[in-house]
Amino acid sequence: MVSDAKKIAFDCPRSIRSIASIAVLALGIIVSAPRSALADEGGVSFWLPGFFGSLAAAPQQPGWSLTSIYYHTSVSAGADVARAREFEIGRIPITATANVSASLDARADLALALPAYTVATPVFGGQLTVGAIGIYGRESTSLAGTVTGALATPLGTLPFSRFDSISDSVTGFGDVLPIATLRWNNGVHNYMTYITGDIPVGAYDSTRLSNIGIGHGAIDAGGGYT
Repeated sequence: MVSDAKKIAFDCPRSIRSIASIAVLALGIIVSAPRSALADEGGVSFWLPGFFGSLAAAPQQPGWSLTSIYYHTSVSAGADVARAREFEIGRIPITATANVSASLDARADLALALPAYTVATPVFGGQLTVGAIGIYGRESTSLAGTVTGALATPLGTLPFSRFDSISDSVTGFGDVLPIATLRWNNGVHNYMTYITGDIPVGAYDSTRLSNIGIGHGAIDAGGGYT
């Protein structure tokens, strides 16, 4: 009976293609549904670049697994980003118009751990894996430059000019990112669909330049082929 179950689950190309087609169609409907566009806080996505790579849809070994990742990034931005961040953290009032000649530099060193469990019994004819990503690390950010502009008040418009030099850092835990994937295999063809999101429990303060959390929840779904 076990061999028959495996044959039904994995050796029926038409069944696999049908299920994969339904999954892709369902994701397409979700993605194309009308909704409001919302920007990520500070322009930072909850996605880590390169998280899904080559062979992402390949079958997994059933049981528990643990993936650990060290992530380092060092980035710089110009005046437009620096001005946006000064508005965001409250250094420039929202009633002011300002020109900023400044630069912003940020550095992050993060450790990520992904415990996951791959179910041995087929789910919808595929292989189900569920897990969650935990993050711990340090981020430091600095901003330096000149701010000039005008502040609107009940008494009229008041010009201002100043030099800003701001820096801070944070060490702590980031948000929790749950993830579930479903993979189908048909010979050399591998299909997958996933759903993931962001639970905003990490170190975050809207008045701080440096944050490990992103300050809001998120959800994303998609598919892949290997």
